[in-house]
Amino acid sequence: MSVYLSPFAGAGAQFFDDNGNVLSGGLIYTYLAGTSTPEATYTSYTGGVQNSNPIVLDSGGRLPEDLWLSQGVAYRFVLQSSTYVQYGEYDNITGVNDLYSTDLPWANVTGKPTTLAGYGIADGLTSATAAATYAPIASPTFTGNARVPDGGAANWEIGYRDAPQNDQTANYQLALADRGKSVVMNGTSLTLTIPANSAVAFPVGTVIIIINLNTTSLSIAITTDTMTLANSTTTGTRTLARNGMATCVKISSTSWLISGAGLT
Repeated sequence: MSVYLSPFAGAGAQFFDDNGNVLSGGLIYTYLAGTSTPEATYTSYTGGVQNSNPIVLDSGGRLPEDLWLSQGVAYRFVLQSSTYVQYGEYDNITGVNDLYSTDLPWANVTGKPTTLAGYGIADGLTSATAAATYAPIASPTFTGNARVPDGGAANWEIGYRDAPQNDQTANYQLALADRGKSVVMNGTSLTLTIPANSAVAFPVGTVIIIINLNTTSLSIAITTDTMTLANSTTTGTRTLARNGMATCVKISSTSWLISGAGLT
C-alpha cells in the first residue's frame, strides 16, 4: 500500500511535557480526522507493519519507529503522558506530499479547469464539455491585416511576392483588392477607371499593373483625383496600346503616377 511520512512526529521527533521534561512513556493516539475512530499508522515507507495504537514513546520521548500515514487519509492525533495527562491534539493531518487526501477544486490552483482524473479534482471538465467548448477551430478566421517592419518607422501589410492576374473583358473600375495585382484587360475599346480616394481609399504606396491584350487601345481614366504621366506634368486619361503595360503608383491620398510601354 502507499504511505506518506507524517508531518507530526514523523521522523526522529522528541516530545516534552509543559515543564520541558522528556515525555518518557508518553502516548500518541491515532484517529480518523475529526473523530474518535482509531486509524492505523505504519512503521516504515513500505506500509507493511502497523504501529501500536496508542504509540508508546521510549525513555527519550521518541517514537520507537517512524510514523507513516495511509494515502488519502486525514488523521487526528492526541498526545498524552504515561498517566493520561493530555498535552496536545492535532487534527486533519495528512501525509507529506499526499495529493490524494484533499478534494481541492483545480480552479483554486491554476485558475483554469481541467479534465484530469484521479487527483481529487472536484470541478474538472468532462471530455464532452471540453471538446465542445475548448476544441481547436478547424479553419479559424483571422481579422485585421498582418504587418511587417521595413527597417524604419513603418510597418507594412504583408502582400504578394508576385502580381496575381485579375482578368477583365469589359469596362472596369479598380477595387481595393487589386492592390499588388496585374489587371489584364482584353476587350474592344475598353476603359479602366481609377476611382476617387473618397470612394476607394487605396493606401499611399499602392502599386497596380495594367496590361492591354486587345487589338484596340485601352483608355486608363481617373475620376476626381489626379493621375500624372511619369516624367511630365501631363494629367488626365491615358491611352495604352495593344500589348502595352502600365504601372500605376499612388503617391498621395489623391495623386497617382503612371508610366509604361505603349502608354501615351
